[in-house]
Amino acid sequence: MELKVYDWEYFERSKTRYIIFAFVILLVAVLSIMYNNIGWWVIVLFFTAGYLYFSLKSNKTVKMIIWKKVLEIWKTIYPWETLRWFVLEYHVKKKKIHNIVILDNKGRPSIYTINDTAKNIENFVNELNVYIPMLESYPQSSLDKFVRRIKL
Repeated sequence: MELKVYDWEYFERSKTRYIIFAFVILLVAVLSIMYNNIGWWVIVLFFTAGYLYFSLKSNKTVKMIIWKKVLEIWKTIYPWETLRWFVLEYHVKKKKIHNIVILDNKGRPSIYTINDTAKNIENFVNELNVYIPMLESYPQSSLDKFVRRIKL
């Protein structure tokens, strides 16, 4: 059984967000050149490259596959013994299941945005529930909630 998911949590962002981001980066770059501060210029370049890398990375669709002894997500293998629960997150505006969260034995979440049909999601969840139990929700820190709220 397999499910198509994005390689990470996928956020839909508006054009306005990218324009503001570009403006701030450009402003910091211009100010760092004006005040002859090359250190800030280097930091801005690294920050921009990192942001673009993670933005592009989350757009790749991969397969989450249930095997008898493991859960495979793209090229990573998770033995069932290392996984504890999973949670489905519902998107209220779209009125559909949006994310699947896999929690390991230490309670660390791995969040993947689903990119598949409702029927395939239902079949996958039923099969996954055989191996690990489904939770209604999971604990999130204030920082996690903030980062997800601003769609980083």
